[in-house]
Amino acid sequence: MNIQQYWAATAAQDAARMRTFFHTDAIIRWHNTNEQFTVEEFLRANSEYPGTWCGELERTEQLGDLLISVARIYAMGPAESHHVVCFMRLKDGRIASMDEYWGEDGTAPQWRLDKAIGSAIK
Repeated sequence: MNIQQYWAATAAQDAARMRTFFHTDAIIRWHNTNEQFTVEEFLRANSEYPGTWCGELERTEQLGDLLISVARIYAMGPAESHHVVCFMRLKDGRIASMDEYWGEDGTAPQWRLDKAIGSAIK
């Protein structure tokens, strides 16, 4: 499976191209919002999400049939940016199940800024 092509299709909201990466009976879970999707539901949620998006793959790790990726997905236009950590269980080179954890990018909360702890990663 080409993970870079998967994330490019995802950021482009290209449901037809994304579909080729999944087994037809795959299950996708978004734990942050307690949602579980079929492939078709997931493709609809992704392709109908408002706005135009770009993305970049930041990291991948593979452990047997488990592919772990971290990507940054950001809006073209208003400054909206998210990071997603994705655990994909592969079978015959296609996604059989996927667990995603999304977080909105932003500044540290004020209480940590007030404590003057931590420093910028980049």
